[in-house]
Amino acid sequence: MMTIIQRLFMEACDRKDQIILQDLKEQWTYAEVMTEAYLIALYIKKNFELEAGSHLAVYTNNEPLFITAALGIQFSGHVLIPVPYSASLTEIENILQASDAKLVISKYAQPARLNRHIYWVTAQDFSQEPVPSFESISLTNPSDPNSCAILLPTSGTTGQSKIVMLSHENVLTNALAHGRKVGYTDQDSFLVTMPVHFSSTIVTQLISCMLFGTRIRLISLPLLPRTAFRLFQDKAVTAFSAVPTQLMHFVSDYHQTTNWSAFDSIEFIVISGAPIPAKLVDNLQTVFPQADIIQTYGLTEASPRVSMMDRGERCLSCGSPISDVSIRLVDEEENEVEGAAIGEVWVKGPNVMLGYYNNPELTNATIVDGWLKTGDLGFWNESGCLIITGRKKNIIISGGINIYPEEIEEFLYGLKEVEEVMIVGVHDDLLDEVPIAFLKVCEECLIDLDALTQHCNLHLSSYKVPRQWRIVDDIPKTKTGKLDRASTKCLLLNE
Repeated sequence: MMTIIQRLFMEACDRKDQIILQDLKEQWTYAEVMTEAYLIALYIKKNFELEAGSHLAVYTNNEPLFITAALGIQFSGHVLIPVPYSASLTEIENILQASDAKLVISKYAQPARLNRHIYWVTAQDFSQEPVPSFESISLTNPSDPNSCAILLPTSGTTGQSKIVMLSHENVLTNALAHGRKVGYTDQDSFLVTMPVHFSSTIVTQLISCMLFGTRIRLISLPLLPRTAFRLFQDKAVTAFSAVPTQLMHFVSDYHQTTNWSAFDSIEFIVISGAPIPAKLVDNLQTVFPQADIIQTYGLTEASPRVSMMDRGERCLSCGSPISDVSIRLVDEEENEVEGAAIGEVWVKGPNVMLGYYNNPELTNATIVDGWLKTGDLGFWNESGCLIITGRKKNIIISGGINIYPEEIEEFLYGLKEVEEVMIVGVHDDLLDEVPIAFLKVCEECLIDLDALTQHCNLHLSSYKVPRQWRIVDDIPKTKTGKLDRASTKCLLLNE
């Protein structure tokens, strides 16, 4: 087994003059991408005394710098931490602290109010360095293929983060298995529509495309439907991946615009992040008549791909496991269920994470005898494909993004006016779910809900800010004293 950079550099040597990366204005060959990445690695080595395997963050939008910086970190034998571009300053600080980051690479200057001493490198810093030749690149990577390659914050950010550790083996086996099953070729051009800090973007799009010679079209977010439509109409891309919310926007904007023809150059669309409604699939097949719609299932802790539909498959499901990955469904007593019975999804294979960084207790509770307990519920249909029916955990999925209610609750508990709080997800036609808050206010306090919303907007990503505030006398609880989210959601559904 190789490290990520060893495998990708081998591919670059075979394809050095092939275009692998484009934005709206420029394009780069494998050799140019690797040379820029190596330059960043040389700059890090020259200017900073870091122990091998140090944790280095990349904070940038969907732009080429993310790829070259991420590869530069791998060239230098360090560990990548992708920081969400949409994160608030508070969230950035907490991610850097929880992941023990030593350095940040960014297109932008360090925020003046960043309350953390850390090395901060901008693109301008290393752009003054002499550019090495592709032939001068030397792979002296000390990393062990079984060691950690990427740290991925999965919740983040206001309290104790859950940070997933993925090894080189995790990433490479998952990227290769996904690429083979989806059918990437060097004739494809893949449009990235999802944020680069997502595990699915990093592994199943950026790295997987580079392994198979598939050209990457990387455009800063927000990606406007009109911009994507121009690429579709010009036959500049043949595939893309998206969460259902993005696809709803595409379909809606398409139907509102009369001068677009069907986009028949799109060969496949990969769906991740949330289940896709059958009605949306029908609409997509009108807009993209030649495209295979491929629904997938995965989670960051599984690197992330677990299962996916085959090309040409029409029956909507989460498909079958990718190569070398096993799935079992278990009941509450952890006995494997049979037939079409619903059970919790457990996953085993080379894609299962190393664990949660600095959290062995949670790691041991989540991985049992090599099996990853996902917390998701599902069953096998008559064709042997996985159907996900719900989530055992409390995660709220809003537009394909995971929201952890405990994180928002912990933040709100920091306010003197709040005595108790509970966050639940409610249905939203566009985003699938959005968070709302139930608050019990301290008896001696008054609360200004507009000011509360503004405070949340300052310290939380926008998708985590509750859409509604409900002041209650008591927060619903179970008999054991736990927050009763399930009953509360049922009551909300009946309103």
